[in-house]
Amino acid sequence: IVLDCLVITINVLPDPEKPVRLNVKYDKSPSFPAGGTFPDFMVSVLSEDDTIIKNINPARISMKMWGAQNSRIRTPIDVTTFSCSKVKDDKEDSFFFFRDKMVPERVGTYVIQFTFAMDKTNMLNSEQIIVEVVPNDPVRLLPDSLPATPAVSNVRALTSRTLVKDLYLHLMDEYNNHTGLDLVGRVIAKIKSPNEEDIELPQFQGKVNTVEFPLECGSAEIVSNLVLAEDSPGRDSTEYILVFEPHLPALKKPLEPYCLSFMFYNVCMLISKDQLSKSIDLYKKMFDTTNQLVAEMKCQVKEAEAREAVLKNELKKHQIELPQTNILQYVDSLIKKKMLEQEGVMKQPRRTCTLPNYPKGNQDILGKIAHLAQIEDNEAAKVISWHLASDMDCVVTLTTEAARSIFDETQGRQQVLPLDSIYKKTLPDWSRPLPHLKNGRTFFRPIGNPVFARDLLTFPDNIEYCQTVFGMLLGDTIIIDNLDAANHYRKEVVKITHCPTLLTREGDRIRSNGKFGGLQNKAPPMDKLRGMVFGAPMPKLYSTFSGQIDLLQQYRAAVIKLENVNKDLDLHLQSLNTPEMQKKKQELAEQEKSLKIVKQKLGMTPALSDKVFSDSNHYFPII
Repeated sequence: IVLDCLVITINVLPDPEKPVRLNVKYDKSPSFPAGGTFPDFMVSVLSEDDTIIKNINPARISMKMWGAQNSRIRTPIDVTTFSCSKVKDDKEDSFFFFRDKMVPERVGTYVIQFTFAMDKTNMLNSEQIIVEVVPNDPVRLLPDSLPATPAVSNVRALTSRTLVKDLYLHLMDEYNNHTGLDLVGRVIAKIKSPNEEDIELPQFQGKVNTVEFPLECGSAEIVSNLVLAEDSPGRDSTEYILVFEPHLPALKKPLEPYCLSFMFYNVCMLISKDQLSKSIDLYKKMFDTTNQLVAEMKCQVKEAEAREAVLKNELKKHQIELPQTNILQYVDSLIKKKMLEQEGVMKQPRRTCTLPNYPKGNQDILGKIAHLAQIEDNEAAKVISWHLASDMDCVVTLTTEAARSIFDETQGRQQVLPLDSIYKKTLPDWSRPLPHLKNGRTFFRPIGNPVFARDLLTFPDNIEYCQTVFGMLLGDTIIIDNLDAANHYRKEVVKITHCPTLLTREGDRIRSNGKFGGLQNKAPPMDKLRGMVFGAPMPKLYSTFSGQIDLLQQYRAAVIKLENVNKDLDLHLQSLNTPEMQKKKQELAEQEKSLKIVKQKLGMTPALSDKVFSDSNHYFPII
């Protein structure tokens, strides 16, 4: 079944306010030389009915330009943006003009596109305009890369006379774009001096003043070497300028030439100057070395005098006065005398331990306890030796392995004490004060001169190990004069802290638990200890003699050294005044005078000569 219905006709009209494209008009005939000015661009915004939309803010229209990449559609990051120019009259109200916009300075292909900002996010772009920026008019002549400043001479070697080689010169516009590809002409090379009054100029090979090179397609190739003539004229050590002048018949205005400075040297004068400079340098080094040696010897004399004075003052502190003359003889006799006195002191009888020591075949064996310490006071030595009677025969070792070895060798009959088995955290602090002193405070005034037993010991060797051994064996044991003083001391100490074992110089012992009396706590006479007693150290007078003898020997060596350095200095000063040395000084003065004359002939200032000619062979080989 087919039903008939009413037909409705709809007519869609174009929106005259909706922008759909940008219309750009400009003069497409001119070229775009680098650094020039673009023709005026006139831009209008067209609506759907192809009419121009008016009343648009000019700030919404912009011109963008960038270097053409592989893709013309994608807009790169480095974009140059231009704003539209001001309206000149009311007739331009519907158009946007971009006037006097500068062409890029570098030759290449560029893309121009105009943009209308419809809103904050939507942009209306024109079609991309592709422009080719061409070089501008030539203004100067320049090389591919700037060569280093040449240093040449007039010697036979070709390399030493070469100014330039493999040089390529091009016509350049104001912005250093290669231009003038359609130009033909020539390049004339010549040499001039910065000083216009200087008429003595170097010449090219063949004794010519100019050399020509062809210029085609805006370039000149100097493939063959441009060299100076052998024995060329010119002032030595002078800076000259190598000038390349372009000559182009098609151009009325002259172009800026390319100039390259170079240094010119005269070989004969250089050789003479170089030889004189080296000879003078050798003489000066010799005299400098001599002067330095004299200074060092004088310094040694001062040091020796200071050392002798210091030791002399030290001897005065020991009540040893020295005579003004025959010092060495007096010191030698005094040393012999002191050594005899020292030997006499050493031979005086003193207490010794007669207990045989254990052989020290192993470096881990320190020896028996009776031989590890010495005690000066006889009464203290007796009571401490008796107190440690059960330990005196014990052999102390550094390691348990060494102790076990001794145990096995003696089949267990020898006591051993390995130090690596001692728990050291419970050992006493050797700097700890006596119990009646605490935190700098005296709790009571003791009687009987109490002192830690360990403080009466002296150790000939292995002090650190011995402190560990006797710190463990004696702990805080105290030596005091007699039993009454010991009881008084203990009675007061226990009021504030624990009281350690007390030994009296009369041979009594009060144990740390307070027990005293009986044979167990009374030391026998010295002869009853059967030699198991700590020996006495060497008398203090022995050490005094040792210090005096050492000081006298040092002073004797200082006096001998002072005499020797003074003698060496005198001999060296005498050698400086010999006829041979005077002759060398005269030769140096004559050579310096000759060098000054040579430099004047070369026209050099002293500063320039020292800088440029320090090594003439650096610039050219001598043939």
